[in-house]
Amino acid sequence: MTIPQRPMRRPHDACRRLAAAAGISAGVAILLWPKAALANAGIPMIFLVWPASWIVFVPVVLVEAAVARRVLRLPTREAIVLSLAANAWSTLAGIPVTWALLTVIEMALGPTLLTTLPELRAAPAWLLIPLYAPWLPPVKERWIGFAAAAFLCVPFFFASVWIEARSAGRRVPAADALRWAKRANVATYGFFLVALALAALVARMTAPARTDGAATQAPRPPPVADSSA
Repeated sequence: MTIPQRPMRRPHDACRRLAAAAGISAGVAILLWPKAALANAGIPMIFLVWPASWIVFVPVVLVEAAVARRVLRLPTREAIVLSLAANAWSTLAGIPVTWALLTVIEMALGPTLLTTLPELRAAPAWLLIPLYAPWLPPVKERWIGFAAAAFLCVPFFFASVWIEARSAGRRVPAADALRWAKRANVATYGFFLVALALAALVARMTAPARTDGAATQAPRPPPVADSSA
């Protein structure tokens, strides 16, 4: 008796499903972007950095494919496929999950710090940017947004290295996959970090001077919903 065999799934079918999921996620993020930017409760940075990450997705894939071609000695087509799959997973899952974890830390730690150390309310804004970067309180200074995005490049870098190394490890040895993920993300996130830091610096230097002569102080934390309501 002949046992019918299931048709094997082709790699391009998985790529199509992954691309469809990425497109849907990008569309949802872009639709929510204006609403988040106008919210009175502050700015969840996920609605700014996530659409931006999809906008630069293709250049990032090409840059990291070039790194894979050089580091892993892969043909151009295989290097692009490896980079495409790895970056799709890191952008689709890595950035939102990392942001969610950082937001939980901010919501738990921020009010506690300001209650324990009330003098932090008078601290310069840049001092607390690492804490408030995931979800910025309502602010008027543009440079704070650039600085927060620059800081988020650091945790996003480590999350991307971990995810992309696991993805690439399905095609190349694990040690080579990790080596490629580190070098590729240093190239891409390093560029974004420097560009955003320079943008923050320029925005800060060209910002109109305060009429009261006071320095920019630490923003208030975003409001937390009252559980008794």
